[in-house]
Amino acid sequence: MALNLAARIPQSGRRLGLLLAFTGMLVVSTDSLLIRVAEEDSDIDGWTIAFMVGLFSSPVTWSVAVRSLGREIGPQIVRWRQPLMITGILGAIGTTSFLTAVTLTAASNVVAIIASGPIFAAVLARFALHEHTSARTWRAIGLTVIGIVIIVGGSMAGSQVAGDLVALLAIMVFATNLVIWRRYRDLPRTLIVAITATCTCLMTAIPADISLVTNQALLATLAMGGLFGPIARLCMSTATRYAPPAEVSLFTPVETVAASLGVWLWFDEVPATLTFIGGAVVVASVFYGLTGPAREVDPEPPRQL
Repeated sequence: MALNLAARIPQSGRRLGLLLAFTGMLVVSTDSLLIRVAEEDSDIDGWTIAFMVGLFSSPVTWSVAVRSLGREIGPQIVRWRQPLMITGILGAIGTTSFLTAVTLTAASNVVAIIASGPIFAAVLARFALHEHTSARTWRAIGLTVIGIVIIVGGSMAGSQVAGDLVALLAIMVFATNLVIWRRYRDLPRTLIVAITATCTCLMTAIPADISLVTNQALLATLAMGGLFGPIARLCMSTATRYAPPAEVSLFTPVETVAASLGVWLWFDEVPATLTFIGGAVVVASVFYGLTGPAREVDPEPPRQL
């Protein structure tokens, strides 16, 4: 059975890219739940959470990078220094924005806004890479927008606008990074993850307040930084080697649904009725966008992970 399952896993092409995108978004959906765990018995803020995540993630990701690249790690850093710095800084901004947004507003709100990623990714890819986006994908994006409007519509009149705006910044940065990763397909993905972790740690070191970190918060940020975050970012950055950014970002609603469900079940943070309706629309939109015929992108085997 294990052999049959392994044989069904795509080894290259668009299907592999979509599988990696799905896996990455499913893994990163744990962040919202873990942030709530970190906040449960402390007044920890987004800056401090981001710093701890970067602090725990840095040694793990650099160890993986050294192991995968070996003696080539120095030359690769020199060769790709400019795109690495750009994607690292953007990644740090996106990570910090997302973690901060969840501390400012309802988790379901944040992840619903994150689901708007396909819009930004498709537009950016169209202008920056001149990459074709199929009519089916655009229709799926349009349906996703309807779902997002339904989810967020009931909360905009409240006092959570700041969190919503920070979440919007997070997804805009993420979409930009998707396009960069697609543009530089040979860019070592392990270096992307490592540089992002270090940039996150450095960017948040000054505003972070370590005194707010309780034992529970320590364990939650360790899980985010030492395990789930690196896996998710590696999957997402690698996915863009095989599939267009617009299609990769279509999986952001996976995080929307999974994260909302997790926080609801664990902390009884019950999403509004509109969230359920909008979530159903979003899931249906993603299913529509990723089924049926689609243009295969030119597969380019990765030289290193």
